[in-house]
Amino acid sequence: MRSLVLAAVLLLPRLGSADEVKVAVIPGIVVNIDAARVDALTQELAEALHTELEVDATGGVEVRRRLPREGLPPDCVANQACITDVAHRLDANQLLFVVMIDTGTGGAIQVDSTWIDPVAHRSASRPAIDIATIADARARFAAAAVQLLPDAKVRPKPAPHIGRMSDEIPRHFTLPAYVTAGAAVAGLGVGVTLGLTTRSRYQDCEHQVPMGIACSTNRKDSIRRLALLADASWAVAIGATIATAVLYSSSAEKPRLIVEPTPGGAAVTAVGSF
Repeated sequence: MRSLVLAAVLLLPRLGSADEVKVAVIPGIVVNIDAARVDALTQELAEALHTELEVDATGGVEVRRRLPREGLPPDCVANQACITDVAHRLDANQLLFVVMIDTGTGGAIQVDSTWIDPVAHRSASRPAIDIATIADARARFAAAAVQLLPDAKVRPKPAPHIGRMSDEIPRHFTLPAYVTAGAAVAGLGVGVTLGLTTRSRYQDCEHQVPMGIACSTNRKDSIRRLALLADASWAVAIGATIATAVLYSSSAEKPRLIVEPTPGGAAVTAVGSF
């Protein structure tokens, strides 16, 4: 019984690995393209397949290093013995033989490919990929990934990034708060000055009464005006002080979601409180 359990445990990794799709991108016939450029393109193709599909893809220099030094025979894609040997060398259960041709029009390249299942002995030609410039290769390969391996699962894309949370802002003096605070100080200063001036002039009038000298009507009106201005200044100081306190107490901000543009899409989020 123990031996059966041990055998089952040992077989689990093999069963899991059997479901894993391992694809090797193999350069076949190449026309007017140097080896370094071919390796770069096959590496780009392998990376695009891995990014778009749930496959483990190999290409580029790694593939060339494992293949025979003398290269593959021209008819390898149709030779079962050669296909089996290549699959064994690259530890792959699917092969993608590619033919690359420099069309001679400003560096444009045409890539034809043949998909092969070395175990089931199945093969199929895939649609050609036209690459106008080498910079477009990755995007063109990514767009054609599903056509090259239609049976592979598409790799799930990460959830779209719709924004970020802002930092929490503690209470602080804002520009309006500084303005109202300045108005409060100015109002207080003017109110004190006018109040003292009013008191001084009123006392002068009071001191003249025992001497039989009465304050003139103009002087009394002047004292009243100064008193009103002093009261108004005090009112401004009090109002500005209250406004400063309100602005300061409401200056704190809680973290909130900031909506940002996303590549290939847009998102709108409404945030509110009651």
